[in-house]
This record gives sequence, C-alpha cells and structure tokens, in this order.
Amino acid sequence: MIRFKLTFDKDLEQDWLNNLCRQGWAMTGFAAGFYTFTPCTPGEYIYQVDLLPGDGLRCKDPSGYAEFMEETGVEVVQRWFRWIFLRKRAEDGPFQIYTDLDSQIDMYRRIRQMFFWVLIVECLCSAGIWFNLFVYNSLLIRCTAALFVMLIIGIVRVIIRSSRMIRELERKK
Repeated sequence: MIRFKLTFDKDLEQDWLNNLCRQGWAMTGFAAGFYTFTPCTPGEYIYQVDLLPGDGLRCKDPSGYAEFMEETGVEVVQRWFRWIFLRKRAEDGPFQIYTDLDSQIDMYRRIRQMFFWVLIVECLCSAGIWFNLFVYNSLLIRCTAALFVMLIIGIVRVIIRSSRMIRELERKK
C-alpha cells in the first residue's frame, strides 16, 4: 500500500506510523511524502522518527548513527535527507530514542533550526512568484503563490511548535 501524507510535524508523523502499524501496516519506505507499507502483524513494530544532527539538509555521520542504532536492535527503515525512520519490534519492549529532557530539548532545537533555514530558502525561492503576482496576476501564478503560502505556513507552524516544546521541556527541568 502506498499513502501520501505531507507533514512537517515529527510527533504527528510518528503517531500516524504507529497507529497504522497497530492496524497491521508496517512502513517500508518513504520518498517525498509517499509512504510505502506492507502487511504485518498488528502492533508488530514501534516507530520513531528522528532528525539527524547536521547543518541545513546535510547530516553529520549518518552511517555512524545507523550503525549505532542497529547495534541496539533498532532497524533503520528509511533516511530522507536528515529525517530518519526507525523501528523496533514491539516484543522487545518500549522504544524511545530520547529519554532525558536535555536530549529531547536538543532534538527540538535541531528541528527548529533546520526548519528556520528551510523557511529562509523557501522565502528566497518564492521571491520571483511574489514579483510576478503583482506584474502578471495569472491564475497559474496565483495558484503557485497559494502553494508557497501554504508551505510557508506549515514551516512556521513547525518552528512555533518546536519552540513551545523546548519551553515546555525546559520548565520540567
């Protein structure tokens, strides 16, 4: 089964994957919003989504991270730029990558920083559309501008949510 879902929220994506697995669908691949699933025993896996350390869209030492995870019994299902999809058999017990507050805060800071840079790139890429919107005002340009607005809103929501999560976790310290 192939499903399309465009989400910028790591936690919602992770919950969605775990819910589908409880329904008997195991994620086996991801590319540009398209998820591939195969049938599995309901609840066979627990999924976690992580953002690899790095700068912009480039990650630092992805093979070292993958090797470390595999040594701990975690399967790397898919990597997409800095996003990495992980799973572990539910029968092996709970699966949570970040168990302490400092590592959770660091993860949300990485997410916020990456999406801040994505926002800047998105705004720069859309500059020509805004100029053309006022000069030509065609239906195609209006639709393209609307698409950019939706993407920018989605990205800003992730930045805001990550900042809230950081504040909430810092209050717990």
